Amino acid sequence: MTAIIRDVRPSDFDDIVRNFYSYFDELTETPDLGLILFKEKPTLSEELSWFADFYDSVEKGDTVGLVAEEDTKVVGICEVHGLRPDSDISHRGELGIVVRKDSRGKGVGTALMKEALTKCKGKFELVQLAVFSTNRARRLYEELGFVTYGHLPMAIKRGTRYYDEDLMYLKL
Repeated sequence: MTAIIRDVRPSDFDDIVRNFYSYFDELTETPDLGLILFKEKPTLSEELSWFADFYDSVEKGDTVGLVAEEDTKVVGICEVHGLRPDSDISHRGELGIVVRKDSRGKGVGTALMKEALTKCKGKFELVQLAVFSTNRARRLYEELGFVTYGHLPMAIKRGTRYYDEDLMYLKL
């Protein structure tokens, strides 16, 4: 099945939280999972607060917020939030994307990224992101035109293991 890429809706909250919580379980199986997570799962009320702020930012036009839907369930989310609106860096957006494990490798992330970048044109001039140096999604970012501008050794620490991070940007 092909994912439907669409704007985020308030009704997506339950699926987004369910997906987010699943990444904590996945992290125990795959310590090099390329996501930055809290040490512990946030509470449902903390997630509701985050979602309300996120959705408000989308509604105001400060953030591009898209989801990928398969069989009426959200399986991925991509957001590009503006950096400090009404400042000298408001022309920059920071991208974050995550896709459920069972939907990876099927083009869902590619479709989310392409649509998000299309929606960013005219809103941002530059989109930046940070990615684990070992994350296979790095190839996708390069294919879409992102350029590496920095490398931070030991950027992420999980237990006693460190992971490097690459900083990338795309000029729209």
